[in-house]
Amino acid sequence: MTVQIFNLSADTTDRQLRKIFEPFGTVVSAVVSRNKHNGRSNRHGLVEMSRSSEAELAVSTLHSTTLDGKIISVSHTTEY
Repeated sequence: MTVQIFNLSADTTDRQLRKIFEPFGTVVSAVVSRNKHNGRSNRHGLVEMSRSSEAELAVSTLHSTTLDGKIISVSHTTEY
């Protein structure tokens, strides 16, 4: 299951994103979205967890917590 994270600091890295989700289970991927022209953070990211139960726990625990001085919004992605 994929989780989306909004309001990231411009300095948050893929590694930091992975690190905060790892206590909840296996992180398949963790990526901070970046502008393709200048490489700057778009201040949101996606984390894919191996199990939906792990993702559910991460969302309920991490939503509205602080990362790099910013209060982050964590939610499930909408499948199309």
